[in-house]
Amino acid sequence: MHRPLALLAVPALLAAAGTTAACDGAPAPPTGGGALVLRLNELPGMVPPGGTAAIPPSFSLFGDGRLVSVATGATGGWPRLRESTVPDEGVRDLYGDAAALRDRPTENPDEPVVRVVVGSADGRRTVTLPRSDPSATRLRAALAAYANASATEYRPAAVAVIATPADPAEPARPWPLPRLSGEPLPESAGSTCLVLRGADLDAARRATADAGARWRSEGRVWQVRPRPLLPDETGCADL
Repeated sequence: MHRPLALLAVPALLAAAGTTAACDGAPAPPTGGGALVLRLNELPGMVPPGGTAAIPPSFSLFGDGRLVSVATGATGGWPRLRESTVPDEGVRDLYGDAAALRDRPTENPDEPVVRVVVGSADGRRTVTLPRSDPSATRLRAALAAYANASATEYRPAAVAVIATPADPAEPARPWPLPRLSGEPLPESAGSTCLVLRGADLDAARRATADAGARWRSEGRVWQVRPRPLLPDETGCADL
């Protein structure tokens, strides 16, 4: 028997989303603040410099009910992330929907896709679907209903700075921190990843507010994309 999604503050939104509730007897979702229940990332056909590591997931749901999402219409250099709370029954329902998805990779590498990561005690499973897939649309709508109900600003403990070499002839400002290059990113040739925390995080946030800026560091010119780390992420290898 299916259970309805529970969110009393926005019943109309959830009814419109039409997500399928998790079935009785389905595996229980992971629990705990750092345990990933599911992650939904909408990827364009042509990824930006830095590859998919530079794209914040649209939605990340954790075992304590915390939902971190990208604010609708967010623009600029520093991603605008928000967090809201999903009740226990909603977490179970969303987890059941995500666990039921089946991988449907596209044949066209330039086609936009939705990538869903589902957590469990045995590890994580990744499903790739066309952006137009109805099941992906329903899951996205259900997550958005919770995210839009009541949200506050998400304040990350760290940020990954994704740096990609730029034209050395472009005007560039001195990078305000000791260095810019970090760990190589295998998915994007030439791009690197550097994690900053504390006062360095604040300095990076101020610097990257201008998405079009170029930066000079260690004798090279770079373009930079900040990627705030999420509760289950500790470093570049998690992106």
